[in-house]
Amino acid sequence: GYDVGSARASSSSSRGGKPRGLSTGPFGDAFHARVEERTLLSMTFLRPKSNAGGRGNSGGGVSSFYHPQLVVLHQDARGFQHVITHGVDLAKKGLVLHGSPNDSAVATMMGVKSDEGKMPSSTMPPANERLKKSRIDGGSAALIAIPPSKTSALGGVLILGQRQITYHHTGEGITRTLPIGSSLLYSYCLVADKDADRNINNNAPVLKYILGDSTGRIHLLTILLNVTPEGKGDGCVTTLLMETLGTASSASAVVYLGKGCLFVGSQFGDSQLLKILDAPVPLSGGGDDEGEEKNPLEETTYLRLLDEYTNLGPIVDFDLRPCSDATSGGHGNAKNDSKSRDQHRQSLVVTCSGVGKDGTVRLVRNGVGMREHAEVEMPGIKGMWSLRRTFADEDDSFLVQSFVRETRILGVQSGGEAEMEEEDDEDQEEGGALAEVTIPGFCSSKSTLFAGNLLVGSSDLLLQVVEDSVRLVNSETLELV
Repeated sequence: GYDVGSARASSSSSRGGKPRGLSTGPFGDAFHARVEERTLLSMTFLRPKSNAGGRGNSGGGVSSFYHPQLVVLHQDARGFQHVITHGVDLAKKGLVLHGSPNDSAVATMMGVKSDEGKMPSSTMPPANERLKKSRIDGGSAALIAIPPSKTSALGGVLILGQRQITYHHTGEGITRTLPIGSSLLYSYCLVADKDADRNINNNAPVLKYILGDSTGRIHLLTILLNVTPEGKGDGCVTTLLMETLGTASSASAVVYLGKGCLFVGSQFGDSQLLKILDAPVPLSGGGDDEGEEKNPLEETTYLRLLDEYTNLGPIVDFDLRPCSDATSGGHGNAKNDSKSRDQHRQSLVVTCSGVGKDGTVRLVRNGVGMREHAEVEMPGIKGMWSLRRTFADEDDSFLVQSFVRETRILGVQSGGEAEMEEEDDEDQEEGGALAEVTIPGFCSSKSTLFAGNLLVGSSDLLLQVVEDSVRLVNSETLELV
């Protein structure tokens, strides 16, 4: 995406330096602009250098004087696809086409001021730096703006094709291609844990993107940069690498949430929350044909499903069916059938949902659905409260259960203690198990009305409210204060 701060600097008026049309929003009022290209497939803004110092007003760098650069992927009448760049003049509210003259470029680059003593307004980059690429890989569907290197004011662009991925930067004279299997890449997102806008200027040696294709495969695209661990190098793109992580729903959008978590939004099936693993794991439900040679990449995956979100759309076809059989039994007359329908008004909708590999048959009923995660038999319970061992702890340690005439407390045992008690349970999940414990300062012979953690000054306390008293317990000794 384009840096809004640079757009604001580029649209300064020559009268008083006040931004025109940007007071109510990043780009101000909408305006219409005509482009010469016939069939537009994708568009994006080139990334300017946000922290460049030196020439320009307020030390904003040369890129502060460039119009926002709009990259267009289009297809001509003969079916060839091309990439071309136009400038967006926010002050005049129009497009500066790729071949337009650039009269003020030299004055801007050399810092020459006008008669009024002010710098020239925003302009286009020099002709040899305007991004353009003709006859790219057919079937290209998306553009990704790549941050600029240390030697360029504007970044390059990544072109996602059907048979190859291409990186191009006209100003640096760099073109890198990566052949891929035939697939349509629909979605992408930047992989960044701490800063979602991390770029080359922060001395990052690589850029990583998650890509989703039409078959549901999730890929990791790695862009290697000419940057050493010490931050030396020009930061230009040197190599493109891609690795398939696994298969999920056909992704319409992917979002990296940090800490290895990835959300896959799908218009063709259920959306999913995935965990990217450090090492591959075997696929569940794989075939057992020993005589047939198998591709190791098809037997393992780097993705683990954390959660799934139901999506009924797109519904290709559906039918309305009664939920229960008619009470008349067999083939009755029309009168009995009508009476049966009146008695059983609840109906079941059978839908053909999804597209391609995500196609399913769904049963939809009218009512409230509940999802059961666990079940514990506790007859007569009146209330429950979770307690942390200390006020600052993130995890709970106790579960206080209130009954009619008593209070019971369950505590989280460590993994070792739980393992000693259940040595035969090989499938036990990581973490602790709940077991009945005693807090000496709590009253167990009366019903609890409330329990919680309390921090009074430097005193870390546990609070219990019973019928006739309020009890404060030291969180370290668990004794009554």
